[in-house]
Amino acid sequence: MARNLLQERRLLEFRAQRKFYAANPRFKTDSTMRVQTIFRQPDEMQSTVTSQEGSKLIRSRVFDKILEAESETHTKKARQQVDITPANYNFRLGGSEDCSGRACFHLTISPKRRDKYSLDGEVWIDTEDYSIVRIHGSPAKRPSFWTLHTEIDRRYRKINDIWLPERLDSSSNILIAGQSVLSIEYSYESVQTVTGDRQN
Repeated sequence: MARNLLQERRLLEFRAQRKFYAANPRFKTDSTMRVQTIFRQPDEMQSTVTSQEGSKLIRSRVFDKILEAESETHTKKARQQVDITPANYNFRLGGSEDCSGRACFHLTISPKRRDKYSLDGEVWIDTEDYSIVRIHGSPAKRPSFWTLHTEIDRRYRKINDIWLPERLDSSSNILIAGQSVLSIEYSYESVQTVTGDRQN
């Protein structure tokens, strides 16, 4: 919790280009969407679609829903309800592992409330600064009748002493449609932070 508050105070602004990609092999459809996202302290976030190719159905049913969920959960008050913290989750230490050259604690998590944004799964926490560097799991509540199972893998990377999303990969088993995959890649144009009295 304290680490989350510290990151919130340090992060002033970021600008990122994001690439959304989704595909369904059974129906041989896919779609790519590029989005420019700007975050400004305290909780202003603006996402603008800059291009889209492929299935319009995937855009409306998948990409647009993700952007809607982000708009619902990006404020400080909303994040307090969904963040992976002791207030929202139970934790169990499973050991330690290497995370791309950094030592991490590996913990299993289970939500105290089972809602559409909570996960059953595992997290990896950096042993040096206690920030989350990876999240893997499945929604605690099925997103819809049609979605039989979903797995989510979200990874972070450290930029200017702030851990920011690097990539999200998801696979879902959907009734009739079969297996579908989703990825979101982050490319940061700028990250503005405060360190002490300095601005980077």
